[in-house]
Amino acid sequence: MTFIRPSLLALALAFTAAPAFAVLDDGAMAPSDQAANRLYWQAQSALREADWSTALQRFEQLEQQLREREPQSADAALYWRAYVLVQLRRTTEARTLIERLHREFPSSRWGKDADALLAPAKPAAAAAGKTATSGEDDLADAAVEALLTASPERAIPLLDRVLKSQRPLRTKQRALFVLSQLGDPRALDRVIEVTRSNADPALRAEAIRILGIGGDARGAERLREIYAGSQDAGEKRQVIDAWLIADRKDLILAAARTESDATLRAHAVQMLGALGATAELGQLFDATADAESRIAIVRALGIAGEGARVAAIAADTKQPESVRSAALEAVGLSGKGGELLVGLYAKADTDDLRDATLRAMLIAGDSAGLRRLYGEVRTPEEKKAVLRMLGTLDSDATLDLIERALGD
Repeated sequence: MTFIRPSLLALALAFTAAPAFAVLDDGAMAPSDQAANRLYWQAQSALREADWSTALQRFEQLEQQLREREPQSADAALYWRAYVLVQLRRTTEARTLIERLHREFPSSRWGKDADALLAPAKPAAAAAGKTATSGEDDLADAAVEALLTASPERAIPLLDRVLKSQRPLRTKQRALFVLSQLGDPRALDRVIEVTRSNADPALRAEAIRILGIGGDARGAERLREIYAGSQDAGEKRQVIDAWLIADRKDLILAAARTESDATLRAHAVQMLGALGATAELGQLFDATADAESRIAIVRALGIAGEGARVAAIAADTKQPESVRSAALEAVGLSGKGGELLVGLYAKADTDDLRDATLRAMLIAGDSAGLRRLYGEVRTPEEKKAVLRMLGTLDSDATLDLIERALGD
């Protein structure tokens, strides 16, 4: 039997024990606010490593920022906090958060997913409107998991029977995961067979994710076949996200280069940023002339922490202003703004670029740099713009500066 590394094992079990891993199905969930976006991807990175403590901390910070800047989107952070608490077996706290989500966001798109987080803790039959089979379903789940230690000869026919049965989706998901762990070509055949079936789209999506988790060469080839042959943007997104799990930067880069759907191209670029694929993003930027594509790439570079690289793009006067503006904000997103942004402000030759630099400093939380700029800028308009940004950053030094401005 073969095993994947513990962090991926924990993640795979999370897939089978909870609803579909939403970020892998909907990259559009990422907040539009750049600072919140950075927290979001940091949290998702922690989830991929099953680092629940870090993920919980990041999602708590994300909720706080969203309530300040995008309050209508805070329901997503509540959902993800509850998700992590379920993984930590802190179900009482998770239930409290889910109740808050329903109370504060009664029409939230995350409501059903949030309820499903706690479904495994409820009698399965009750969730299906029955009363006599909850114990039977729970027993089936345990039996499937026990097959992890069985021989492939005994386990594969039993797991195949589960996949063709009327068992709940969660039981079939467990069966797929166990098949992926048996280290037998026949077991992988069963997982690949599910990806060829249209009978259950949710199970098919799970099989796609399982192929990403397994990292097997045949599984990777099947994912390429699905991507090349699919006309469904949602399914293509699932494949890109499976490549994310498998750390296949090469395949995501190929999608970012060749995909005709602009939304999917942007998603592939975003996933490269989440993987820290800075070399690949650099190649893509150099090979891309389209301004919108370059904007997506510089944002991904910012997420990946490439402050110096995006600063060079921001300073390049040959780039369109929209690309330079996005690059400036990406410097703030990278967490490595500091002196870079102060220097870039001096080189900004339009009002829009100066405003973008100030936004980047706000994203970076660089109150010291903003105070320095306040002392250096000369026009009243610039001083007012800097002071407005400073007013959003709560620090004693900033308040002292504001007090002096009011006293002038």
